[in-house]
Order: sequence, then C-alpha cells, then structure tokens
Amino acid sequence: MKVALYGGSFDPPHAGHVAVVTEALKRLEIDRLFIIPASRNPFKKTVRAEGNIRYGWLKEIFEPYPKVSISDFEITQHRSVYTIETVEHFAPSAEKIYLVIGADNLEKLASWHQFAKLDTLVTWVVATRNGIAIPERMIRLNVDVTISSTDFRTSLSPLGLEANIEQKILTYYKEHP
Repeated sequence: MKVALYGGSFDPPHAGHVAVVTEALKRLEIDRLFIIPASRNPFKKTVRAEGNIRYGWLKEIFEPYPKVSISDFEITQHRSVYTIETVEHFAPSAEKIYLVIGADNLEKLASWHQFAKLDTLVTWVVATRNGIAIPERMIRLNVDVTISSTDFRTSLSPLGLEANIEQKILTYYKEHP
C-alpha cells in the first residue's frame, strides 16, 4: 500500500491544512493519506487544544474524503513523538511512504531526530509556504493559503472552514484562552 503521512499540531486545523491534503490527493498516487495530530510537537512547548479535541475536529473536517484517515497514533502516546517513530509505525504495512510537510519545516529538517534514517524511509512532499525554496529532489505541493494556526490563536482570525466546524473551533478557543 502506498501512503502519505501528514502530521502536525493542527492547533487548530484550518483551510491551509485542507488545501495541503487536497493537493496531495491530486498529486500523489496513494491508497491512503493519514493525518496524524501530535500529542505534543517536539518543537513546541504547548498546545491550546488537547489531542482528542483536535482529533475530533480533523475527523469532522475530513469525513467527506474517502482516501483520508485520521490517526490517533501520536495522541495515544501522550508525549512528543518523533517523526521517525511515526514512520516506523506505518512502515510494516506500506510499500511506499510519502511524508508531507510544510516548507517552513525545511530550515530545521536536518536536525530532526534520526534524520538520516528518516530520509531513507520516505519520499518528501513539501507544501509551499511564504516563498520558501523547495529542493528539487522533493515533491512540491503548490498551496497558496495564508491562514495560520498561530494567527488564529492570537487574533481568532477566520480559519476558512465550513461554518459549523469553524464555529465549534472558535467557541472552543474563546472558552479556553
């Protein structure tokens, strides 16, 4: 089975995440795309919405996408999980693994835990962001959505999602500052 893994905090999920998934489904010949919300991102100190909350939002947002599954692998670990661990979790049932990241991760990519091993296990797929150059050896996903989770957490700016789910997310962040 050919799979794509797309991990992140998704704190909260937004239209940019949906655009990345949509573009990946168009560009990659895969059987399944797994979205993997982190319990705790190794590069971030905290999350505002707990893993089970973000997991539920992602399930609702991506329910109409037949090739997309939301994985609770990292959430159930209740700790920061390195990407190599997640890839190794999916590797036994996958003949090929695409790893989807945002271009903003490229600067620190070589410092990721066990990067050399990770680099041999995956085909990198990089979503464009802020004009950051993407190496030729990586698959480029052209995504032009300027929404960010950080901006939302700071100013409760629009997420670009379906109104019902966006209202749920907005209400949660207002009630959990």
